Amino acid sequence: MHLKFNTGLNRLGFWHTDIPKILTNIKETNNIKVQSLFSHLAASEDLNENNFNNNQINNFTAIVQHFYKHLGYEPILHILNTSGVINYPKAQFDMVRIGIGLYGFGNDDNETAQLKNTHNLKSIISQIHKIEPGDTVGYNRAFIAKKATKTATIPVGHADGLSRKLGNKKGFVLINNQKAEIVGNVCMDMIMVNVTKINCKEGDEVTLFNSQKMIQNISDISETIVYETLTAISPRVKKILKK
Repeated sequence: MHLKFNTGLNRLGFWHTDIPKILTNIKETNNIKVQSLFSHLAASEDLNENNFNNNQINNFTAIVQHFYKHLGYEPILHILNTSGVINYPKAQFDMVRIGIGLYGFGNDDNETAQLKNTHNLKSIISQIHKIEPGDTVGYNRAFIAKKATKTATIPVGHADGLSRKLGNKKGFVLINNQKAEIVGNVCMDMIMVNVTKINCKEGDEVTLFNSQKMIQNISDISETIVYETLTAISPRVKKILKK
């Protein structure tokens, strides 16, 4: 059995006031053994919340000592996520839960630079269009060509995890190592990009992101965090694991 205690996040977990009842239930059966005790910090990445975070760690330590006293054995302990490992190394206990760190991101640019990028998102050019001045691209005619323009349609959209906020020249992809701005609105299954100055053809590879910098840029434009950008990639996107 693994027991989670709420020490301040107020999301999941037992309260410290539940301890007597939990211990009573454990003592009344021979079939239950506590494998671990754990909690979760509410703001481990924010040193302005240092007092709050330390208070959580201290409360967790007090809960642990209570169990040690009454169980007669010592379960595994853990409370830290990626930011907690970086900011509160003395609270690593028996193990830690590295989350976003496994995806190549730390608390800031300096820490992230010491980690490796783990995710690339790629597609291909489905079709190329040559449009004239006054022609429009995409839903709601969001892009209006002011001059002769070449666009490429790429089969990835908001149903695949791309935010609609990346449309209308805010986001870009890489085609043959050159930036191609997203023009018009992001569709459910497609985006269109400006490839007027790029030598490319249908079937060419398209990179939506291949570095921490690009992932962070997409997150900033989308007004979200890298956690959401990476986990938003939908199950219908083919995953290839490379060692």
